[in-house]
Amino acid sequence: MNRKVIAVSSVAALLLGSSAVFAHEAALDGDIAIEGDAANGLATSGGNAIRTGLGECLQLGGYSEDNTNDACEGREAAAEEEPKAEVVEAPKPAAAPKAPIVSIATLGGQALFDTDSDTLNGAGEEALAKLIDQLSKFQEISAMYVTGHTDDRGSDAYNQALSERRANTVKSYLAAAYPGVNITAQGMGESSPREDNGTPEGRQANRRVEVQVNAKSITPQN
Repeated sequence: MNRKVIAVSSVAALLLGSSAVFAHEAALDGDIAIEGDAANGLATSGGNAIRTGLGECLQLGGYSEDNTNDACEGREAAAEEEPKAEVVEAPKPAAAPKAPIVSIATLGGQALFDTDSDTLNGAGEEALAKLIDQLSKFQEISAMYVTGHTDDRGSDAYNQALSERRANTVKSYLAAAYPGVNITAQGMGESSPREDNGTPEGRQANRRVEVQVNAKSITPQN
């Protein structure tokens, strides 16, 4: 009879001891939320981990390293890596447009034409050939302007007509060498003298043909 009582008392003590252990198990008041696969390996209450009497998260039979919780293991949750900002290269600035080049060649009228003539003489053809050779340094010639001038001897109307005819003669010569370039010819007669018409030297300077060349770029000369 006494043995039976002792045995029953021992069993009761074991049960009480077990109850004492589990009496310390409690939810962690939301401190550690268990979600996803970790819920298969850790005991939860209301979605939060249950802690044992030793303060550890209570593990279930499905616990493994793959379905645990960082906070239960004393680790900080790995911070999500912020996506790297995409580096966009700034567009390269457009090349500045080349400034147009304007060059004016002045040809003496007497060197091109005989007196009172609008036909090129031998010296005039040679002078224009040299001019075309000089123009080879220009690239992308966009336009040419030919202007004829005279001294003040003769009437205004006569000098105007003579200057126009001589300008057109030079234009035709240049057009044969530059068929794709727009060439304009005009005559100014005696209206734009460079020197004083009162001297032979001044009148000779005023009898002239000017060729203006517009280009986009120029090749440096050695």
